[in-house]
Amino acid sequence: MPYLDVDFEDGPIWFISDLHLSPRQPALTRLFQQFCETRAKEGQAVFILGDLFDYWVHVDQSRESAYAEVFAHLQQLVAAGIRVYVMVGNRDFALSKNLLASFGLIPIPDPMALRLGTQNVLLTHGDLLCTDDRRYQIFRRVIRHPLIRLSVGNLSYSCLQKLATGLRRGSTLAVQKKSLNITDAHPLAIQTALRFGIAGQHLEQGFDVLVHGHTHRPVWEHRDGGWRMVLGAWSPDAACIGRWAAGQWSLEKITRIP
Repeated sequence: MPYLDVDFEDGPIWFISDLHLSPRQPALTRLFQQFCETRAKEGQAVFILGDLFDYWVHVDQSRESAYAEVFAHLQQLVAAGIRVYVMVGNRDFALSKNLLASFGLIPIPDPMALRLGTQNVLLTHGDLLCTDDRRYQIFRRVIRHPLIRLSVGNLSYSCLQKLATGLRRGSTLAVQKKSLNITDAHPLAIQTALRFGIAGQHLEQGFDVLVHGHTHRPVWEHRDGGWRMVLGAWSPDAACIGRWAAGQWSLEKITRIP
């Protein structure tokens, strides 16, 4: 199990996911900017647990103004001495480690373990926990296979944009047809993650806290001998984010100032 060996002292530490930032939603980017200029600067670190962007297909996106603005906000945090860790999600898994590092961001794998205070914490985007959605799990393995990534990577940016648009539309229609149980984290997967780990990567002593996003159903709950924090998806007006400070966990709501 990849383990982040960093002493965060008493924090605070912020956890966010599922921002789905894109040029089509400038209000979302304004809310993100507000977070970076306020809450984030109060902390020692920010963990982005996947789907920072609505989609990511090519390095050329980073040169477009809407995406460059997002990276600029993150670079300002780094310049202020705040560590920014980035895990990719199901929408932006093509973000490369080299690109993230070029902006001073710290790429982390999915899953990732760390210790906060006296607790072992497991971080994951969350899609690996949705084990009932078998079609998606197969698609996930195929689309992330190195040979597929290599083949797709040879396509032009414009072609990849069209491909991403088609995949997003197909995904939206597929989710609408699925029951809520299928698209949610499976109880057994949650139990296994807390007791042992996830995706075949284990920590012998298990975990006290599981933090993830993806399902868009924010909750802070005690279950299976541990705690689970589910982060919320961002809307143009508000977001539900996670906070850890001096051993205390909380879900907090931020709202966009007009």
